[in-house]
Amino acid sequence: MGPFGAGPVWLFAFPVLTGAFLGLKSGIISLIINAVTIIGVGLLIFWGLFEWGSTTINPFEKWIVTGLNFMLLNIIVVISVVSILKGLQNSLEKLEKSEQKYRRIFENIQDVYFEESLDGIIQEISPSIKKISLYSPNEIRNKAFHEFYDMPNNNLPPFQQILKKGNISDYEIHLRDRDNSIHICSINASLLKDKEQNPTGIVGIFRDISDQKRIVAKNKDLQSELNRARKMEALGLLAGGVAHDLNNILSAIVGYPELLLLDLDANSPLRKPLLTIKSSGQKAAEIIQDLLTLSRRGVTNREVLNLNEMVLNFTQTPEYKQIFDYHPRSRMKQQLLAQSPLIMGSPVHISKTIMNLISNAAEAQPDGGDITISTDNIFIETPIKGYTRIEPGNYATLKVQDEGIGMNKADLERIFEPFFTKKIMGRSGTGLGMAVVWGTIQDHDGYIDIKSTPNAGTAFTIYFPVTSQEEKKPPTSISFEHYRGNGEHILVVDDIKEQREVATIMLQKLNYRVSSVESGEKAVAFIKNTNVNLLVLDMIMDPGIDGLETYKRIIQIRPDQRAIIASGFSETSRVKEMMALGARQYIKKPYGLNDIGKSVKEALSI
Repeated sequence: MGPFGAGPVWLFAFPVLTGAFLGLKSGIISLIINAVTIIGVGLLIFWGLFEWGSTTINPFEKWIVTGLNFMLLNIIVVISVVSILKGLQNSLEKLEKSEQKYRRIFENIQDVYFEESLDGIIQEISPSIKKISLYSPNEIRNKAFHEFYDMPNNNLPPFQQILKKGNISDYEIHLRDRDNSIHICSINASLLKDKEQNPTGIVGIFRDISDQKRIVAKNKDLQSELNRARKMEALGLLAGGVAHDLNNILSAIVGYPELLLLDLDANSPLRKPLLTIKSSGQKAAEIIQDLLTLSRRGVTNREVLNLNEMVLNFTQTPEYKQIFDYHPRSRMKQQLLAQSPLIMGSPVHISKTIMNLISNAAEAQPDGGDITISTDNIFIETPIKGYTRIEPGNYATLKVQDEGIGMNKADLERIFEPFFTKKIMGRSGTGLGMAVVWGTIQDHDGYIDIKSTPNAGTAFTIYFPVTSQEEKKPPTSISFEHYRGNGEHILVVDDIKEQREVATIMLQKLNYRVSSVESGEKAVAFIKNTNVNLLVLDMIMDPGIDGLETYKRIIQIRPDQRAIIASGFSETSRVKEMMALGARQYIKKPYGLNDIGKSVKEALSI
């Protein structure tokens, strides 16, 4: 216990070591033991039982001072050492937790974290690389980054971009995986620098954006289809309005020549001019029908058609001969392979579609070549991308392929617009050909795909849903005399004076008693006071109520009132609604004597 002995050193070290190894609580207990020891020794000195420093004056007082200094210093050292060690321990624990946290992030991050040397060697990379590349991190470390990617559009490699700019953001590369498949990846990276701001390496992340690219492309395609549909709808609305007005005008041009011809002698010099007027009117009516097809407002009578026979029948028509008279160096090939060629459709519209596609193909190869028209069957399980999205189903396909000049992307986008054409004007029709094809496809619940390469030809493939119904034999032609009536009373309702007059004369020729009014309101008032056997009702009348509303009001008065719809333009849904209410027939303007006679006879006999 001498001032220069080892005892005080060990006594001092005892609580320090205890606190360091066992914690602050144990250190405090050790300090208390030290204090008790020093007090005990002091009492022994005070009682003279222990000599401490024989040469020291007042040893007890000296002991007190020494003991207090000893304890104060001992307490300060113990608390300091314990606090330092505790802080160090906490720091180590936090460091370990942080290490574990960032290790979990590193191992579970979906994006790929990488560290790269300035010469492009991968120093570190996260395990997520395996999901993209099918390589493990160990297989990639210490290898050059550029071994695993291709640069699109001849861009500089990313590490060169980083060295040049200091960082890159959303920089695209094409990463090749173990199977040599390409993944489009987006990189964000920057330079690592030391204290002197000298670059020491590169750190960054990248992610696979292939799915995002596909979704964006798909959305772009869908938006393009939507824009095309909106454009065609707007053009169709315009075309439908024009068709309605022209059909009413043509009713007189087509109807009166037919009525006059009935009363003319076979040798009359007026017969030929009248036949010419009638023929011209019918041709104009066909053009107007094209407008209605474009507008998708013409009500089409569908029947079971054999697609193979439709192709064969068209090759026997004057239109087919005319196409190849204009293009003698073009040759036709047929491959009618469809084993189930039956579809539900309009023979007029399908025939026009075939004609327009063949005419287009012939125009597209001015130096001649083969035009191949083929049919086939195809079953689609999942939607496929064509010019439009083709839904699952069982289809009979019509394909027309040429060896001509092809189309660029801009022309392909506009191919179905009315009057968009690169054909010879004045020879190739009205400019509505491909618009009619588009309208026909929509009306027949079909789809189209187009493959075209500039200077390498074009192939149009139309998908028509197959029907399970059986094909019917075409009806035999019957003279209008067969449709003569027995004096039944018919009310003609039409807002166009000329149409009322033509209809009245035709029906009188067929031995019917006829009345006529110019509006729906007058028709309702007429029915309240007079019984009629049949209404011939225009669908669109302006001003006033239309045909559907007129019929609704009339059947409230006479629930069993028979009616036929006569219109040059009508929305299919409204026609269907009127048919559901009891209307018997639909007749399209302009109509001839046989047309009106047949419709009236059938409506009265049902």
